[in-house]
Amino acid sequence: MSIINSTGKLWKDQRRFLHDKLRQFGMTYMGNGKHNMEKRIMAEVEDYINYLRVADGQPMDMAPAISVAVSNVICSIMMSVRFSINDPKFRRFNYLIEEGMRLFGEIHTVDYIPTVQYLPSILTAKNKIIKNRKEMQKFYQDVIDEHKKTFDSTNIRDLIDFYLAEIEKAKTEGRDDELFDGKNQEEQIVQVIIDLFSAGMETIKTTLLWINVFMLRNPDAMRRVQDELDQVVGRHRLPSIEDIPFLPITESTILESMRRSSIVPLATTHSPTRRIYVSRLLRNACLHMQMYIECGALMRIHYCVWSVENSILQTEHIETGSMNWAERVHMDPNLWDKPEEFNPRRFLDAEGKVRKPEYFIPFGVGRRMCLGDVLARMELFLFFSSFMHSFRITLPDGQPLPSLKGNVGATITPESFKVCLTPRPLITNVVETHHMRNVGSN
Repeated sequence: MSIINSTGKLWKDQRRFLHDKLRQFGMTYMGNGKHNMEKRIMAEVEDYINYLRVADGQPMDMAPAISVAVSNVICSIMMSVRFSINDPKFRRFNYLIEEGMRLFGEIHTVDYIPTVQYLPSILTAKNKIIKNRKEMQKFYQDVIDEHKKTFDSTNIRDLIDFYLAEIEKAKTEGRDDELFDGKNQEEQIVQVIIDLFSAGMETIKTTLLWINVFMLRNPDAMRRVQDELDQVVGRHRLPSIEDIPFLPITESTILESMRRSSIVPLATTHSPTRRIYVSRLLRNACLHMQMYIECGALMRIHYCVWSVENSILQTEHIETGSMNWAERVHMDPNLWDKPEEFNPRRFLDAEGKVRKPEYFIPFGVGRRMCLGDVLARMELFLFFSSFMHSFRITLPDGQPLPSLKGNVGATITPESFKVCLTPRPLITNVVETHHMRNVGSN
């Protein structure tokens, strides 16, 4: 059972284990681990930038380049595997993930209207998902088998090795049948890796594509980001994590892109551990709603609805069975001034410092919020800021602006579009990654 769909002790044990091990790989805001993770990401960022330069200003679809760069970050953490953009195995994997995200959008209504599971279109989509997942499981199982041949408990290379070490430790301590709640151990590794890879690649790729959409539609915002980067970072190197406190315009542009796109439409599935009584006064309808939610019922909790009444911020907790969108919070006019407008300044206070309202929730809320939010924030900043520092992005002649209407699946992806990239070359040919900021330089 995957970590997304598991519950109870199995979910708690797996999340605790993953949280601990991922921190050791650098998914943390502090310490040497953060710098190690930055190096890992920047290696892919630099390859990504160099690949884009080869296009030499010709129209191109950036999605494949973003996919392989982001995939290599998460793959290096999980299984010490790295793809090239023309690798047929990567192309196949990328296709399977994208198709899986799309197919999920076709079948998720089964959670709320069980009878639709018998519709031919739903059955076809479900069977395709099962077939694709088996293909992915085969690949990951092969990687695990290779790891087992070269496993050394004194030299942990990646997340798979951490799992193999935990299995070995459990056997030594005589708790082999307790690990993963007694479930097949290697199957659990495969399921978790599928979850992490799919979520860790697709969400970052989709967000970066949406940021490009917003830059194309808001060239003044792009210019402000590039002016800030030139002033703070200078033209001798690419941005680094250490620059973030000095780049509020760049950071707020990323945050506003995340708010405006809200790429994950549905909250994580929840299930109550006991029977719950819900009583709520529906103010607009002047009705009093009363209901029970049974133990084990499938729920998709509304991320949260914040309402401002008499200057008091209130949180309302939500009905069962409702299909809700993060967009409902991120586009609420009671919370955001003119929410349909792209305005990074809404994330800046009067002093120009970044502020994040508590109702800004791109990674969800509660115990099931995104496990990799630290990595995601680092990747989004390093990929976006380095890209903006290296290129000016425009549309090919005669091409309309990319649409703000996305394709809804497990994520909301932008419609396909091409761009032209004009290099903004660094002064030196060597990319430097030192952390000295050039505040005030031109």
